[in-house]
Amino acid sequence: MLDGPFTLAVTLKVTSYVVALGGALLDNSRLFEQVRHLASSDPLTGLANYRRLLDALENETERTNRNGRPFAVLLLDLDGLKKINDTYGHVVGSRALCRLADILRIHCRAIDTAARYGGDEFALVLPETQEEEARRVADRIREVMAQDTEQPPIGASIGISVYEGDGERIEKLLSEADANLYADKARRAKRIASGPPPRHHNSKA
Repeated sequence: MLDGPFTLAVTLKVTSYVVALGGALLDNSRLFEQVRHLASSDPLTGLANYRRLLDALENETERTNRNGRPFAVLLLDLDGLKKINDTYGHVVGSRALCRLADILRIHCRAIDTAARYGGDEFALVLPETQEEEARRVADRIREVMAQDTEQPPIGASIGISVYEGDGERIEKLLSEADANLYADKARRAKRIASGPPPRHHNSKA
């Protein structure tokens, strides 16, 4: 009879220890996940950082080498960030970077990897994607930016590169996308400089 209350007290004490230990382990697991996420994410935009981008490129390169299905990389450069910073301030400039990051995050597939490549440049890794599909993705991104009513308006130059499984190094893949990005930037600058096409008026005899 005397053992009953004692046994109950010990059981409750052990149970409380188990609950406390379980809670501590759960907290540690959450803390580890938060640290892991911070270590692989860009602190401003929340997108993948450069290290995680390289990991994604390595994984997709290996996958393409195995199954022969290509993947595409988009490099994006936010237009006129310096002008935005000089005109509106760095807070608005940081917000412009986050606006582009949100577009990439919302409008890409779950299997894609959106990353901040550095400064005002971003990257989007598109598994199992041909060049034509990648161009449609780039056009959709431009369309969403054009429809954004928040001020100041934002735009981006975009370069595309496709890995076909021919043993290229990641550096060459990124270099090709970078070259295409600057070609796109030059085309856009030329269009802006030339202005709208002149209107032709029919002269009356």
